[in-house]
Amino acid sequence: MDNEVMDFIRQFREEARNTCATKVELLEFREEVAVQFGKVHVEIANVRTEVARVEGKLSELEARLIKWFVGTAITIAGVVFAMARYLH
Repeated sequence: MDNEVMDFIRQFREEARNTCATKVELLEFREEVAVQFGKVHVEIANVRTEVARVEGKLSELEARLIKWFVGTAITIAGVVFAMARYLH
């Protein structure tokens, strides 16, 4: 029975060495994760900058479209009133 227990303990230790991480490995992994998070934060900042740039362009386009709409509406109204005055 003692031999069986000792064999089980040896087998358990071997499996633990093969599957469990050491403190050094965990610290290395933690450092890698921190670097990756840093890269993600940089990419998020880049995306936010790009979104802000696109929003600015959309605002400019919206203002330009409103100006064209108002100008076109005034011109069409003037043409309609002129036609109505000359046709009557």
